[in-house]
Amino acid sequence: MKSQDHRPAFALLLTLLVLAGCTATKLNTQAQLPPPLIDKLPVRVGIHYSKEFSEYIHKETRSQIDYEVTLGPAHVTNLDWLLGAMFAEVVRVDDPTRVGEMRPPLLFVLEPKFEEYSFLTPKDVAGEAFVVTIRYLLTLYDGDGGRVDAFTYTGYGREKSRTLASKEPLAIATQRAMRDAGAKVAVELVDQDSVRLLLRNPSDPMPGKPAVQMAPVSDTQSTPASKSPPPPQTQPPPAPTTEPPAAAAKPDDQAKPAEETRPEDQPAPAEETPPPGSARGG
Repeated sequence: MKSQDHRPAFALLLTLLVLAGCTATKLNTQAQLPPPLIDKLPVRVGIHYSKEFSEYIHKETRSQIDYEVTLGPAHVTNLDWLLGAMFAEVVRVDDPTRVGEMRPPLLFVLEPKFEEYSFLTPKDVAGEAFVVTIRYLLTLYDGDGGRVDAFTYTGYGREKSRTLASKEPLAIATQRAMRDAGAKVAVELVDQDSVRLLLRNPSDPMPGKPAVQMAPVSDTQSTPASKSPPPPQTQPPPAPTTEPPAAAAKPDDQAKPAEETRPEDQPAPAEETPPPGSARGG
């Protein structure tokens, strides 16, 4: 009697045990942002969502648990809502570098990108919580499609949980990180120097912001000669003389009045000599 081969059944059982130890955690983040307390600026801006951003899904395996977090669609919804609250008109564009011919023109275009999505599980944190970090890169293009600047914004979220496979705490921590990053974009974006320069009209102060004090420009650079009279001509100082100036006379060197000649100081008259041949009386 032949013994039955149980190897296929054993292999199937082993596979089922391995798969049972690996739990899949899939979640879709929800678009949830509070209304920003900001004034809407009367400008028209563009936004470009790449396919990588709008369909982004973070996947990783940790402690035999597969985590799959869908981030792209919720971020597109959040950014559309946030930018719509910040600016009068927001237009989606296919290529941020080819917007120069759009009419009406765009003031600038933003392109978001995921730089990091990471989280700590209750096993990693002593406080038994999920801690989420999301970092974004916002690239700024001007109305002609030229790349101007790039900004990084990081959001943090935390939610307590006692189990690793729980979906809701990780989803809540992710949404809080999204809200934190969105608040930073709403407050800090228009304060960036490059954005302020694009928002500011050369003749008017930037809407909703104090006027920037500019250094005065000299007349020789911007004022036509016909509109600005030349400065009054001043007489040149006299040329210095080659002769050295006379020394100032001291009080002792001043001219004294002529002294009177006294009789005793006058010379005695010479005696008259008698002519030859005359005899003196005796």
